[in-house]
Amino acid sequence: MEYQIDVTDNKFEAKLSEKITFSDLDGFREMVRRMVESHSKDNIVDLSDVEFIDSAGLGMLLLVRDEISKISSHLTLKSPQGQVQRMFTVARFDQMFDIETG
Repeated sequence: MEYQIDVTDNKFEAKLSEKITFSDLDGFREMVRRMVESHSKDNIVDLSDVEFIDSAGLGMLLLVRDEISKISSHLTLKSPQGQVQRMFTVARFDQMFDIETG
């Protein structure tokens, strides 16, 4: 997993790419730490360039949701595509997250 972070005003956006798997846990935790420390009201995880996610990756997204809820901020998952979108459907992420498509 690769990611780029953009923080402006009260918005934190992390643009992820490649794959999100168990081997990315340390990098993902670092991204979540930076997101929480930014104290942004709006937090976006852009998944438009992520080609693959496994069950551990889904769990990591649940981790970020839980951490963001602790600081009363808002989290949006943006533009899941292909296999990632299919995994979200199977896992019913639409019932657990605000997902922006398109």
